[in-house]
Amino acid sequence: MFVEEYVQMLEMSVQGRKQYVEENQHVIQQLLENVGHESAELRDQLNYRLFLQLLTENSLTEASIHEMVERLSSIKGLVFNLGEKDASSVFQRSFSALFLAAIVNADRQLCYLTNEELDALAQNAITLLTKEQDLRSFVSAEQGWAHSIANTSELLCAIIQHPKFPIRYTAQILQAIRTNFWKGYVFTDDEEERFCNIIEALLAKGIDEALFIEWTEQAFDRLEMVAFERGYDAVWFKARTNQLNVAKTLYFYLKFANRSDKLRGIISIFIQRWIKLN
Repeated sequence: MFVEEYVQMLEMSVQGRKQYVEENQHVIQQLLENVGHESAELRDQLNYRLFLQLLTENSLTEASIHEMVERLSSIKGLVFNLGEKDASSVFQRSFSALFLAAIVNADRQLCYLTNEELDALAQNAITLLTKEQDLRSFVSAEQGWAHSIANTSELLCAIIQHPKFPIRYTAQILQAIRTNFWKGYVFTDDEEERFCNIIEALLAKGIDEALFIEWTEQAFDRLEMVAFERGYDAVWFKARTNQLNVAKTLYFYLKFANRSDKLRGIISIFIQRWIKLN
């Protein structure tokens, strides 16, 4: 039933959609219930697409946006069954992050979200990035993309770029990125670019470059320490690959932007040192 309703709504005019939502509040509940649907066609092409249409057209009330944020940032959304691997719950977490990223980006103009809401969002987004164990990107033709790590990174970027970003979470965000290097998985679908987008967004906030230099040094120091303690095992090699991919991407991001010369120089030294095994 709701599939036909979605199709009809997508074919309406902007004013028609807005009026329809005003008169049929169950649409908001349907959007929320289908955030993490297992069908890629329903989840991506209908549910998420309709949500974006309504959001960009200002057809969602302030109350509806608060309701979405409360639901999607909770155990029903971002941290739903967190820790599961190879399970359909990843779609709920991942697309909750994607919905919330769109809301946070829009809120830079709307100014609906409270400090408390941004704070809770930041905490749960960091928790998800740190503890997510389902690292799959493309799952299947029927289920589409999971990409929880990428979508959570998008959410964190949106939070960082928001005027109310709680800057005290900077160190936790950087630690969450580093945690992903050591999950025994090599990222293959440009996740390193998403991590670097987070770092660029933090740098744009004017945070002291020294913090990022320390983070880089500690990340490579851990590679050396783990190699000394237990040797070059599979987890170590995958961590090295992830770390070098992020370092190389960040180096060129900074070079093309012509910024953070000292950080770029430190990254270059570590890349040269770790680009091949001795």
